[in-house]
Amino acid sequence: MNSIMSRGIAYVIDCVCVFALFAVTQVVLFSPLRSLIGITDDWFVSGVNTEIYTIATISIPVWLYFSLLEASPWQATLGKRILRLTVADSALDMRLGFSQSLIRTIIKLLPWELAHLGNNLPQPIWYAEDPGFRLAFVFSGLLLLLYVIVICVNPKHQCIHDMLARTQVSPAKLKVG
Repeated sequence: MNSIMSRGIAYVIDCVCVFALFAVTQVVLFSPLRSLIGITDDWFVSGVNTEIYTIATISIPVWLYFSLLEASPWQATLGKRILRLTVADSALDMRLGFSQSLIRTIIKLLPWELAHLGNNLPQPIWYAEDPGFRLAFVFSGLLLLLYVIVICVNPKHQCIHDMLARTQVSPAKLKVG
């Protein structure tokens, strides 16, 4: 399987893992906490409130999932481990530090964050009588398309987030001995 396909499949696996984590934490942890501190459904009518909640309960945990695992001794998320891929500093061929991994993650998930903004601001779509055209969705889709094009044409199959964070995704090195 080529590296572009492996990375894509690994990302899908990671999205499933993250969604499962998100669903469980929302139901088990955050929903009861909202009730305890008095956050009602009316609180979410505000796009700013919804965006803050999205960042706190979805974005930050997902950023941590990618950043901590890719900076760990595994050098890989669960999806990358299953597909036997690792992320390393492209210049030094060594494990990423947390800050390098976090920068990579934020750039990688920028289309996702733009989609959140489009969904939540100025008012969450599900509360808006006429949500209208949301330009953030266009930018999100175009940026995602650009990421796919770049990884396909780059000789090292690096994406924009790899180039900007100076990282490389490669097959895992077999440990001998």
